[in-house]
Amino acid sequence: MKYLDSWKRWIVWLVVATLFAIACVFLSQWQFNRRAEAVAKIQLVQGNYGQQPVSLSELGIKSTFDPNWEWRAVQLRGSFIPEQAVLIRNRPLNGQPGFLQLVPFALESGKMIAIETGWIPTGSKEDFPDYLPLPSSEFTNIIARLRPAEPTLGRDAPAGQLATINIQALVTKQRISAPIYENFYARLEGNYGSEDLPKPLARPEPNEGSHLSYAFQWLLFALMAFGALWFAVREEINAKRLLVDSTYKPKVRRRLGDADKKAEDAINSK
Repeated sequence: MKYLDSWKRWIVWLVVATLFAIACVFLSQWQFNRRAEAVAKIQLVQGNYGQQPVSLSELGIKSTFDPNWEWRAVQLRGSFIPEQAVLIRNRPLNGQPGFLQLVPFALESGKMIAIETGWIPTGSKEDFPDYLPLPSSEFTNIIARLRPAEPTLGRDAPAGQLATINIQALVTKQRISAPIYENFYARLEGNYGSEDLPKPLARPEPNEGSHLSYAFQWLLFALMAFGALWFAVREEINAKRLLVDSTYKPKVRRRLGDADKKAEDAINSK
């Protein structure tokens, strides 16, 4: 039939639609995988938060950091080194600008671990807190939760401050000579200050993000590509049929409410 003489062009468009759909499926699977990672992370946090504190030796921690240890509570015995404390810049809390405080902690073993003690609001000068509490250097027992060290951003910071919780940067900044765990730090449970500062940060809220909805959206886009192609082919076929057959009437799909509208038009025309 003459209205099918453009089949080669439509094959090209079918190939394009197929490639687009394949790309959409890959993107959808990528979102499904990201959701699976987010769900696994949530389950890890919930599982580790429910376990009792243990010592670093019980976890078998040496120099590397196992991601399965994140948020695991550990019991530490030793003393803070307040004179080597630093502030971590640009850490807002509930919309308020502020800092995190990072303080080296000397363990009984002779090694050190960096402890994030909590959040401190920025002061009137905006580049330093108005009130800077520091922990006592007396021997103490603390409970803290393990976190992986952050990468360095290569940004400069004023004296006594760092851009990220990077332990190597802490060592360099404060000229720490004692051995220290460089791949992780620990977040203090509770508060040592007398004026509610530093403020302990809350437990991370479970949030898997919008990966699932995005995954289904990409699948919908793949189906829409073939739907658009089918619609275009049908419209061209109908147009070519009308050129060769003036009596041909394309099928019109009835939409919801068409019957009511037709009845209303008939009444209005009387």
